[in-house]
Amino acid sequence: MIKRQKRSFTLAAIAAFGVVACGVTLHAQETRAQAAANLRRPEANEMDASFTRAAPYAQKLVDHALAEHPEVLLLAIHAGAPKYDIIASNFGRIGKLGDEDDLRCIRTGKDNLEVNPAGIHFEDQTPLRDRSGKVIGAIGVVFRYKTGDDKLALEKIARAISAEMQAQIPDAKRLFGPA
Repeated sequence: MIKRQKRSFTLAAIAAFGVVACGVTLHAQETRAQAAANLRRPEANEMDASFTRAAPYAQKLVDHALAEHPEVLLLAIHAGAPKYDIIASNFGRIGKLGDEDDLRCIRTGKDNLEVNPAGIHFEDQTPLRDRSGKVIGAIGVVFRYKTGDDKLALEKIARAISAEMQAQIPDAKRLFGPA
């Protein structure tokens, strides 16, 4: 009887481990919609109450980049100096003020790279430049991530997206123009 109980416990433990392992695997294969749904809701003080400008051209750039780069989960453009709100994204939050990571990227012209606290996303805030090379905002690019993934390869994709957008932006004003 004791052997049977031990075996049942062992099988239960294996089954539970399998569920946990599957949960991790499924989470690592998170879809864009799931990633967007799992974002925390911004506080009222994180939103720009005065933001009213539509940015159809910026949204077109986001949509095109997502179509060309299926490995990207979330993508946002921060522009519109001096506040650098989110003006286009695949997850809403339009009008959310740029946070410290975004503003640092814009001020320094350098990428801000990090793995999120849960260890499942690699985030790259990369400068958004116009054709002349002037920094006009930041692009937030989020990838699926697991320990051991090549961060340099993901950074390279984010920079390629930035370069693709730069070639299509004559100036910051264009982002708010028609698609």
